[in-house]
Amino acid sequence: MPEDARYRKVDLHSHSSRSDGRLSPADLVSLAAEQEVSLFALTDHDTLDGIPEASQKAKDLGISFVNGVELSTQWKGIPLHMVALNFDREDPAVLSVVEKNQLIRLDRARRIADLLVKQGLPDLFDEAVTLAGESQLGRPHFASLLVEKGFVKDSNKAFDRYLGNKKLGQLRDVWPELEDVLTTLSGQDIELVLAHPKRYPLTVTKLKRLLADFKKWGGTGMEVASGNERPDSVRLLERLSVEFGLKASVGSDYHGPFGPWMQVGKYTPIHGSEVDLIWQNWH
Repeated sequence: MPEDARYRKVDLHSHSSRSDGRLSPADLVSLAAEQEVSLFALTDHDTLDGIPEASQKAKDLGISFVNGVELSTQWKGIPLHMVALNFDREDPAVLSVVEKNQLIRLDRARRIADLLVKQGLPDLFDEAVTLAGESQLGRPHFASLLVEKGFVKDSNKAFDRYLGNKKLGQLRDVWPELEDVLTTLSGQDIELVLAHPKRYPLTVTKLKRLLADFKKWGGTGMEVASGNERPDSVRLLERLSVEFGLKASVGSDYHGPFGPWMQVGKYTPIHGSEVDLIWQNWH
């Protein structure tokens, strides 16, 4: 491995206003430059819309840019996220998965609107679509409308009273199976990364089963550090990446300036010499 690859400041997981982040793609890349990130990926949820703007800004600022997207999936009924990296913007397999997930998101929002109507509220679907604009339509938009219309005093109350899982059901069954997504995308020189493995409700034993399936179905990497991860969790994930032959990826999972740890390019340090870095051969 080139010595400098191990010590580059990289961030391979971040979000712009094209999904659920606060900053525009260009402003996000500008912030990455301010934070001295030299290799950066925009990984918005189930959309590639921000990539052209982010890529151009990265070119202007001299930052190495990687195409990315965070895809919603499920494994044994558990919602999971996986990050696809380093693909062609027009790759038909990536586009097919993204387009299917966009339709699922729209259908899911329709289901949320219908469930709210059953709770005695007006049909907010069209207004939620309008409010979302270029961002990804979801429960936060319904929450904002409920506040705006005076049904609740703030978004937290909207989730407590109307939008929480106990009120709407888990809505878990909507996302495509992990196996289907992986087999669609594998074998095309795309890095397929399991996002933030420690955030799922899994014991270590179940996490190992997931990683075994992930590898078997074509997964190539896993995030060993995602934002403010506990150091002992990072050490565990490093060991698992070696055990299962999955390349190590890292990212801030930045959405916006919500706290001291929420910064582009910032995450718990990893032992780069002990793992196979996913970016080691990227320029």
